[in-house]
Amino acid sequence: MDRNSDGDGDGVTVLEENGSFRLVASEGRYAVVETRGGRVYGVPSDETGGRDGAADDAEGVEAVARWTAEADARALLANLAARGDQLARDLR
Repeated sequence: MDRNSDGDGDGVTVLEENGSFRLVASEGRYAVVETRGGRVYGVPSDETGGRDGAADDAEGVEAVARWTAEADARALLANLAARGDQLARDLR
């Protein structure tokens, strides 16, 4: 996977990371995925509703990503980051 390009080329590009979440792009499509233990998971869930995940590589991202518009994906990442920050504060 490429990192920090515009997401308009071939393959999957990681545009931004926040904790275990990544904003990814591929061919003008955008999604947020979660990575844990060498696996990648679709957010809010995989298309089939499962959370089995896939290998943490471009092919895995393509398999689980919930593709959407860039603005929607960025808003989802911001929301997840804010929730994670709030949880961290609550646990202190």
